[in-house]
Amino acid sequence: MNLLKCYFCSMTTTRHILLLLFICFSYLSNAQKFDYSKYDLHAPMDIPMVLAANFGELRTNHFHTGIDIKTYRKSGYNILSIEDGYVSRIKVSPWGYGHVVYIDHYNGLTSVYAHCEAFVGDLAELAYDQQERQMGFEVDYYPAKDSLKVKKGQIIAKSGNTGGSSAPHLHFEIRETVTEHALNPLLFGFDIADTQKPTIRRLKVYALTEEGYRVPNKSKTYTVSGGNGNYSIPENTIHVDANYASSRGGIGFSFDVIDKLDGANNVCGINEAFLIVNSDTVFSQNMEHISFLSNRQINTHKDYEEYHNRRRHYQKAFKTKHNPLPIYRTMKNNGILKVDPGQSYPIQYISKDAYGNKSQIEFTLKVGEGQKAKEQQMFQQKEILYPDSAFLSYDDHHYILFPPGILYEPTPLIIESSKNLIQFGSDLIPLQETFKLMLPAISNQKKNKQYIQRESRYGTKYAEGGIVKDGWITARIKSFGNFSVEIDTIAPVIKARNFSNHTKVGNKRLSWSISEKGSGLTDYDIYIDNEWQLLKYEPKSIQFYFDVPEWMNGKKSVIIRAIDACGNKSTETYELNF
Repeated sequence: MNLLKCYFCSMTTTRHILLLLFICFSYLSNAQKFDYSKYDLHAPMDIPMVLAANFGELRTNHFHTGIDIKTYRKSGYNILSIEDGYVSRIKVSPWGYGHVVYIDHYNGLTSVYAHCEAFVGDLAELAYDQQERQMGFEVDYYPAKDSLKVKKGQIIAKSGNTGGSSAPHLHFEIRETVTEHALNPLLFGFDIADTQKPTIRRLKVYALTEEGYRVPNKSKTYTVSGGNGNYSIPENTIHVDANYASSRGGIGFSFDVIDKLDGANNVCGINEAFLIVNSDTVFSQNMEHISFLSNRQINTHKDYEEYHNRRRHYQKAFKTKHNPLPIYRTMKNNGILKVDPGQSYPIQYISKDAYGNKSQIEFTLKVGEGQKAKEQQMFQQKEILYPDSAFLSYDDHHYILFPPGILYEPTPLIIESSKNLIQFGSDLIPLQETFKLMLPAISNQKKNKQYIQRESRYGTKYAEGGIVKDGWITARIKSFGNFSVEIDTIAPVIKARNFSNHTKVGNKRLSWSISEKGSGLTDYDIYIDNEWQLLKYEPKSIQFYFDVPEWMNGKKSVIIRAIDACGNKSTETYELNF
């Protein structure tokens, strides 16, 4: 195998120049105080606002960028526009936000209403018109400014459970229109009760490199006790060995801290945090706004392994030098504490929610006697991938181009390739962006039937697509894993779920299952007497369905068609009496 590693200054690439400009813009944005008091917004629903989730809560690969309003496990509640404005975007998808509408307001804000069961009035007609024009259930449409105006308090949709929602609720966001930054809705004065103080559950101490990387096998976890805003650990003292300290690195802390609001027991996120050492604030964060450009950097803000393995909400009170999140305020040495053997340091951590409810913990950090490390050693392995370095690997069985800026922390290089199979990295490690993967195509005779498949450590298989050219298939990948080239010549399988052919169905909902085990389903349609009709998809119940309109009657020819990513097509034909 031929390997080439490229290490170079992070500022010599376009990617890192753009990253620097983004960081500068983020800091400039932080310096501008947003005036929430000048807005008088209508509530987004006409039921009490009890929250299932708040702004800034830790999620998989992102911070939660809005608030989730509970709807008592039911759909169909009114959703209201918070201010005068116009519809700027409509999106319908079986994934993500499901049925979602964006409204641009004349006061510089954009409001977002997601997981809707249905749109209402002119908005519903506009959404269906686009589905009909594009002949598909999934649409993403941007109406012209002022082409569909709405008034403050107007009903625009009904609440639901569409997309990636796990239970009926309204996901509601407020964004700054010009920057598209998500703003904390809790700061706009909505009638939401919160007298609960944050809960500090655990803390961790780490040995860190000068870049803020966590040193493997050099961390300690402490269980926290207390309540009502005051917390402690046994003996109020943390002991670490002298080799946690180093000449160029230091020590960092993270805290498993959550918040809850009145009326619900759901785990929510914190708004502010402060780390104070010797009465000096060395780190603080504030969840006032979140940029979607850097939102995935949550993977370096939280203790990734603790969250994904144990669902513990550790938030670091330090950051790596590459972390561009705009949530940080006071920052001395990136929150990395320079400590010396034999010394003690008084530590205080304070957490606040958006309503000023506060919790704190105080303890002493004691560093043992002995010699500090000259430099912390990350791994024993010779080959290591670094966040600010590129990596190129190729032989007869693969080609990998791994640009800088993809990793959050260093990781050992894992790469094993053979004919039509390559293991690259551990899918326990998250990636910020995609890398280029090329594998030898299986056959030039079936170019359009091939795709790259990724298999996780659990055996789950994902179709990553790919384009065949000059004997190789190429795809952009956003995860480590095991990769192979597969051929898909099998069409999706369509099965009617609640009716039989040559029967009277009346005006009931007709539903089908469509299974696709290869390259992935890309299109699905229904035609009645050769005219396209709207076939909807609900992945939670794994059903494709057609709501028969009241006006439809008589004997009709019904055709269902499904196509996968490799162009394999299935068609089922029925003769039904409506």
